Amino acid sequence: MNRDEILLSMFDPTGFGLEVGPSYNPFLPKAKGYNVETIDHADAATLREKYRDNAFQIEEVDYISDGRSMAEIIGGTERYDFVFASHVIEHVTDIVRFLQDCETLLKPSGRLVLAVPDKRFCFDVLRPLTTVGQALQAYAEKRQRHPAGVLYDHFSYFCEKDGHGIWVTPDLNGVDLVKSSEEARQIFEMAQSTPDYHDAHAWQFTPSSFRFLVKKLRDLGYIKSGEAGFHKHAIGELGMHEFYVTLSKSAARLPVTDMALIKQAEAELREVRL
Repeated sequence: MNRDEILLSMFDPTGFGLEVGPSYNPFLPKAKGYNVETIDHADAATLREKYRDNAFQIEEVDYISDGRSMAEIIGGTERYDFVFASHVIEHVTDIVRFLQDCETLLKPSGRLVLAVPDKRFCFDVLRPLTTVGQALQAYAEKRQRHPAGVLYDHFSYFCEKDGHGIWVTPDLNGVDLVKSSEEARQIFEMAQSTPDYHDAHAWQFTPSSFRFLVKKLRDLGYIKSGEAGFHKHAIGELGMHEFYVTLSKSAARLPVTDMALIKQAEAELREVRL
């Protein structure tokens, strides 16, 4: 199956849903008959100006994110059959609150469908894996902006492989840093002097490290959802730079130990050759 077929097999797209951050490339466009609402960082006019080369795909935005929780912006509970977010969760300032918001907005049997970048095969490759403690710290701080240190790391470790931001070869040949140390320092200092939001990848995962995070957050009582579906590509396949997860409040407990997932995450890191 191709990417679209895999993702569409992980939930019922005929229901009423929310697409988070479709930007200029909606996965479930209203123009194709999907019964969805959307939430994005700006209205349609602003998005069309920002993404002029792809403006023809941009649809009207129903809700505009402004730093508040999605549940507060949209209002109501148990509204949607599904929430879909492609390459969104790595950007959010508070990953625990994001998952909680989705749970609030989803019906009891609803599904949160996520396409998540695999940090091994994109510009995050040089950054360490996100820990549960880091996610909990952002939640405790009620974080609405990325801290200066997160922005520094995003730009300081940002890299490309032979000039590309994503790739499918499991090695670091041709990988090089893009930003200079001085550029990263300037971004760090700028972030400390302004309250404005600046975008970044705040969270980095391999498939198993993300599964471990979700399992632990559920075990600790911070979220109610568990894994209802999972797919990762084999080494060398197109699409290897991302993996797909479906979460649901009605999902059974994951029948795997914490240590098994941690070992799997370590094994995944070792699949990339220096």
